[in-house]
Amino acid sequence: MSWWATIPTLAATLVVFFVPGLLILAAAGVRRLNLVALAAPVSTSVAACLAIVLPYAGLPFNPVSYFVFSVLAAAGTLLARFLLMRRSASNKSRTASRGALGGNGRLLDSDYPRWIALLAVPVAVIFPAIIIAGRYIAAFGSPENFSQTFDNVYHLNAIRHIAETQNGSTLTLGNLTDASQALYPAAMHDSMALVLMLGAPSVMAVVNVGTIVTGALVWPLACIFLISRIIGYRPIPLLCAGVLCAGFSGFPYLMVAFGVLYPNHAAIALLPVVLGLLIEAVGMSRARPLSVWPAAIALVATLPGLGLSHPSTAVALLGFGGPVVVARLIRSWLGARAGTESRRAAYLWLVFTAGYIVVVVLAWILVRPSLAFAPWTPFQSNARAIGEILGSAPMGATTAWILLLLTVIGLYVVARQLRTYWWVAAMYGVGGLLYMVVSSWSLGAFRTFLTGVWYNDSFRLAALLPVVTLPVIVLGAEWLAWRVRALYVLLGSQHSATAAHRRPSVVGRAARLLPQNLQNVVPVALILLLGFGTQGGTLAGVQDRMREVFATTEGSPLLTEDEIALLERVDDYVPETDVVVANPRTGASLVYAFSSSETIAPHIFGERTPEEQTLLDHWGEAAYNTSVCSAVNELNAYWALDFGNQEIVPGEEPFIGLRDLVDESAPGVELVAEEGDARLFRMTACS
Repeated sequence: MSWWATIPTLAATLVVFFVPGLLILAAAGVRRLNLVALAAPVSTSVAACLAIVLPYAGLPFNPVSYFVFSVLAAAGTLLARFLLMRRSASNKSRTASRGALGGNGRLLDSDYPRWIALLAVPVAVIFPAIIIAGRYIAAFGSPENFSQTFDNVYHLNAIRHIAETQNGSTLTLGNLTDASQALYPAAMHDSMALVLMLGAPSVMAVVNVGTIVTGALVWPLACIFLISRIIGYRPIPLLCAGVLCAGFSGFPYLMVAFGVLYPNHAAIALLPVVLGLLIEAVGMSRARPLSVWPAAIALVATLPGLGLSHPSTAVALLGFGGPVVVARLIRSWLGARAGTESRRAAYLWLVFTAGYIVVVVLAWILVRPSLAFAPWTPFQSNARAIGEILGSAPMGATTAWILLLLTVIGLYVVARQLRTYWWVAAMYGVGGLLYMVVSSWSLGAFRTFLTGVWYNDSFRLAALLPVVTLPVIVLGAEWLAWRVRALYVLLGSQHSATAAHRRPSVVGRAARLLPQNLQNVVPVALILLLGFGTQGGTLAGVQDRMREVFATTEGSPLLTEDEIALLERVDDYVPETDVVVANPRTGASLVYAFSSSETIAPHIFGERTPEEQTLLDHWGEAAYNTSVCSAVNELNAYWALDFGNQEIVPGEEPFIGLRDLVDESAPGVELVAEEGDARLFRMTACS
């Protein structure tokens, strides 16, 4: 399959990811940048929450229910807005009801011509979209390729499971069987399952296209939105946000190169939007709105999508938001002392801050996996970790020199405007501290308390760094752009001053070489040049890593070329009502993702029923073990796949029922199809 053939899948992905949010937000009066940036987070919330609610109503989770509910939600929002506007007694009240998210987003800056203001956001979106999508496409190779990693057994089968059962509830998704129902964050799987149900050619194509849309569109829009809240609606900062967000190796690429961690990839792409809404909701945005209620409502609307994509990212939001809340408390107390705010408001902010700290501590303690699933250990020194943080080069990547320079300049800007931006540096410090501790701190209770939420895994915390590094970098880039513009204007004035002289100075002669009246173009050109400059060795390295992970060869760790070829033929032999017994450690359980055939163990982990465990332990013994055929007949498990002994993860042998297939000693079974060493068997002893 070529990438051109995925255009219908791309269209379906854009519709699922953006259209419900666009409808609801437009009905609420949200416009321009805010409308587009918030669309994907709101759509994610709708999909994830609807998937939880619908089973209780006895209704299926599918594109029909998804879009019907979205239209009804948009209609209800429009009605509520109409009633609120009717109750508004004055223009001031109507303006306040629109507040932060309604009629704003218009780029106005008297220092730049109108065409720059109009093109800043489109260029800021298109530039990273092309670069990030191009890197993903080059790394994936084919739309049908997939990550040859441990976690992908679950993710691919989970999307198929939701599409087949039309039930995507986070509360029950678990390990994809009735016996192992449990909580698992399903927002990403829900959205991609909807795309699959719209007629996409395969689970693999859906995941690859969805990953590209998340990284190349959702992430840049979220970054631009965040910067608009911290620095304001000015062309250069927003352009910097979009252009430079494509220069990090930590995100969006790292969560696809490692793991593969698709839920974290989806959640972190949403994080800048939700963080920006938190900043605005507590009144710390650069352009202070007349009312914080629109931002607060939008925050409530986007939080479910973030938390149900991955709860650890919601905890990261709480951590990054801590300095913001403290900064608002300090501003309130200073305002009370100066007489610009009431003492009552200051005390309310004190209570709110105390409550916020309690919530953060409780979340930090409660929202964490078992230590049995957190085996990662530190691997470097404190000094090296600090260097990686400053150089935007986590996990041993090559130093991103341009980002390092901009980070240093950004910290200088913060120091010069400490009262305004200290909390931006504090957010950066929180992210840096978490990464330093997880990657370089010795094992112990302190490290586990701080980073156990993220499985004590350096990769997951490295992927969070760009969210809090970007504001610092944009401050540095804007400062640099202004200084270069001022230098250009100075040289232009030197040209005018020396034009009448027969023998101008060296500076005057250099000034004559510069085109005139381009002082507004120079900063834009500089930002684009910096953006291209960030696409160096660091990103090439992580792209090579992705290419290795997605490559399918004769020796691939999860599925080889022969095994994939056999999985693609399974539907030719296995009836839709039958079930395939397969060892998930060998990748054979991906028969579920590749075909319409269910499998006994769709994930490596999970609780099994007695019948399922019997088949996993004794399927090849049906000819002489009388307990096997009753389980085979009950579950219609007349088929088994043998993919040899190569397993994606080492461990104790939990699937000995297929061992006789490997050495061809199982009686009462028939070889039906094979591709190289990959074989499909049918049970004849229980016919």
